[in-house]
Amino acid sequence: MTKKKTSSRTEKTRDVDESNRDVYVFGRLENEVAMPVIRRLLKLAERDARAPINLYINSSGGNGYNADAIIAIMHSISPKVNTICLGHALSGACEILASGTGDRSSYEFATLMFHQTIWEAEGDITSLEIQATQGKRFREAQIELLHRCTGQDKEVIRKDIERDHYLSADEAQEYGIIDKVIKHQSRAKRKLTLAASNAGQAARKSTARKRASAVKPAGGARKSTRSVRSKTVKKRASSSRAKRQESN
Repeated sequence: MTKKKTSSRTEKTRDVDESNRDVYVFGRLENEVAMPVIRRLLKLAERDARAPINLYINSSGGNGYNADAIIAIMHSISPKVNTICLGHALSGACEILASGTGDRSSYEFATLMFHQTIWEAEGDITSLEIQATQGKRFREAQIELLHRCTGQDKEVIRKDIERDHYLSADEAQEYGIIDKVIKHQSRAKRKLTLAASNAGQAARKSTARKRASAVKPAGGARKSTRSVRSKTVKKRASSSRAKRQESN
């Protein structure tokens, strides 16, 4: 008996997990953060190719190649990926946010920032020249990516990317990094929303009770009709018995 309960509880948990389409990018974009995100995106896409995925971001960026890897996966799977910035999305995390294939949004008081990748190089002059060429290529790829995501002119992005370019959620929406801002609700507004919700529920319950009470008379009418019919049948039966007795 205990085994059955355990198995049913496990099945219920599995069902809940399968319906969960949320992925979290929390922390710097090192391998231990990026790899689980990529695995889960692929798994959710394999499980359901149509249902959208929600990618929640709260990251200061980090490894630029890992950011590009997550973006590449988002653009290679069938489901739409909604990107949502919660606390902050800086550097590569901001590029992931802007590259969402579904709705791109940010909490009203979140912080967003993009900049050119910090490129570290060492070695002899020839090695430095090779690294400088690669650094320039990476910067051009960043500019092209932000251009496609935001619609901004490349020269504008080239200028903005030179230094840390911080944006509020509203500024990010205007720039084209996100599509909408998740507004912070004041306590008064939450109370009004809750009151409206409670009033709506009360109205629906009242309507349901009225409908139920309106149905009852019809049921009573059917009962009274049946009783009249039964009385008529009884009268006919007694009348026929009386006639037979008279004839006898």
